[in-house]
Amino acid sequence: MAPELWAGIATALLGLAAVAGGLAIFTVRGRWEAIVIGTRAAALAALIVALIAAAMAQGRWTAADPRQSVLSLVVAMLAVHLLLAWRLGAAGGGPMIDIAALALSLASLFALQAGVSSPPCGRQAFLLQANWVLLSLGGGSALVAGCAGLMLALRKGLAWRGRDLQRPGWLPLVGLLSQAAVLAVVALGGGLVAGAWWAWRASGAMVGSSAREVWMAVAWLTSAMSVLAWQLDGRRSRWAAGLALVAAAAVLVGLLFPAGWSVAGI
Repeated sequence: MAPELWAGIATALLGLAAVAGGLAIFTVRGRWEAIVIGTRAAALAALIVALIAAAMAQGRWTAADPRQSVLSLVVAMLAVHLLLAWRLGAAGGGPMIDIAALALSLASLFALQAGVSSPPCGRQAFLLQANWVLLSLGGGSALVAGCAGLMLALRKGLAWRGRDLQRPGWLPLVGLLSQAAVLAVVALGGGLVAGAWWAWRASGAMVGSSAREVWMAVAWLTSAMSVLAWQLDGRRSRWAAGLALVAAAAVLVGLLFPAGWSVAGI
């Protein structure tokens, strides 16, 4: 059960979902939204199998393995998007989420190599795993919020050009942006707390030395600012979307940092 095979299947499905999402916007006849949701869910299932296979190949799940880390982020991103889109009635929510997931899946296939690290033991292992599970969930949520912000910008650009297209609804996209940002704040905050507890038990320091965690802290702060931006008097959606994009960028930078780099390496 090679993880590359299942990741390749997921990549093909995400490419199909991205094309179908684009055709749905350009009002080409067909049940494109149903195809988008179906292929996206199938890609999520394939990515879960790929992640399990990668973890079995390493003997455990570990965020020190860049491939597992990327796959975990994509799984979290697609799962959060499907859940929130279903809850908010946002249907496919546009092709941005599929394009982002496709790019990360391709990176896991061709740009990243599997890594090996010595596993911690006992309660330290549990805290470290909880730390990265929560950070993966929060990072995926931040990417969902960023993709929703991009779709809001695309929707406004199409409306400004006067194109008569089947644009995603404004209210569902705003709901997707705001709720994903809230989930990112909660999950990233929980992950950072678990990481601080693990660092204290492992070394007596309250802050870990990993540059990844520093970038995740930046993502948490900007996600919190995105949530608070809805309290502004004017241009609330612009500020919220812009800050969500900054948080998504911080997640990607933190994810792609080599796991062994220290804070001094930033």
